[in-house]
Amino acid sequence: MNKRHVYIVAAEKSGDELGAKLAKSLRQQTNGEIHLSGIGGSAMHAIGLESPIDISPLSILGFLEGLKSYPIIMERVAETVDIIIASKADACILIDSWGFMMRVAQRLKKKGFMGKIIKYVAPQVWAMREGRAKVLAKGVDHLLTIHSFDAPYFTRHGLTVSYVGNPVFDESYDTGDAQKLRQEYSISHTAPVLVMLFGSRLSEIQTLAAPFSDAVEKLKKALPDLVIVAPVSDTISTDVMAAVAEHPPLQDVILLNEEKKLDCFALADASIACSGTVTTQLASAGVPSVVAYRLNGLTYMLAKKMYKPDYISIINIAADEPLMPEFIQNECTGDNLAQAALKYLTDKKYQEISRNNLLAAVSAMRIGDGKIEAGHSSERAANAILEVLN
Repeated sequence: MNKRHVYIVAAEKSGDELGAKLAKSLRQQTNGEIHLSGIGGSAMHAIGLESPIDISPLSILGFLEGLKSYPIIMERVAETVDIIIASKADACILIDSWGFMMRVAQRLKKKGFMGKIIKYVAPQVWAMREGRAKVLAKGVDHLLTIHSFDAPYFTRHGLTVSYVGNPVFDESYDTGDAQKLRQEYSISHTAPVLVMLFGSRLSEIQTLAAPFSDAVEKLKKALPDLVIVAPVSDTISTDVMAAVAEHPPLQDVILLNEEKKLDCFALADASIACSGTVTTQLASAGVPSVVAYRLNGLTYMLAKKMYKPDYISIINIAADEPLMPEFIQNECTGDNLAQAALKYLTDKKYQEISRNNLLAAVSAMRIGDGKIEAGHSSERAANAILEVLN
């Protein structure tokens, strides 16, 4: 009997990491009796899934950015579909990245792909563009969702849904070694420490470089002994270095390899972070944080009209209050970011209250609606995929 063949596709860093964890779980649950292939990045490559396609041009966000990148996106869509069909896989798992993955799914259907098409991570239709639920239901055979409240948006259109849990809660983010980092970089025990997170996309780094630079300059004037550290992944290191070269105040930031991220969390008194998955990770580690985000002007105008929640950070949305102050678009200035961070860095009581509130909110999110135990989302996702295959 031939091994079942599953093709995993990720188009961005977060999806790549999710794909690697899923692949490990699929191997474990089948004792290796499954053939896996993948299109992804460094995380999937590290576990032996060699990508035949470079996904780096696909890490984009925004309407205008999408238009500019449309030719290369469609080129990658065509390549991806041809590779999957040629593989004769029993299933393909399309992770996150709505625009790219839906084009892949629709083209697979059109070209007569005989395997199951499974989407992993639902589009946030509860936040905007609820019509995407109907489009997804027509394009894929099954949905793996990370939020317990997602299902009704899709099942009403006939799509079967498996709730597998939020992968952010599969790991602990409070296990870093602050002392080790202090010794390695000769950081005084009395020096306040800020961790800065630049984002995972080139567009995010480019739009946030100026306000982050201004914030660094203002913070260093207010607190000359402040130490600023920034864990940076290999995929964005060149882009971050370009931003540092263009904005000299960023030279005061100690750039570290991403593998030291949890050590940075453990050491930090506060953070300034680009909105994204990392803000939930910071909350899980109890790091008082200031959230920043900027979009292209046209993209922002369109998003503002469609976006429903009052906040952009999942932790704030879940708590329905700004546990992490957010500065978006025109409010995202160096002065605003610096003033908000200074409050955490100079007021220990305020810092401690924030830390406790974040940890309490994360604890409530982990419990969720009580349907599943926190953690183990990759194992549940693998189980759901095997059930679909069976």
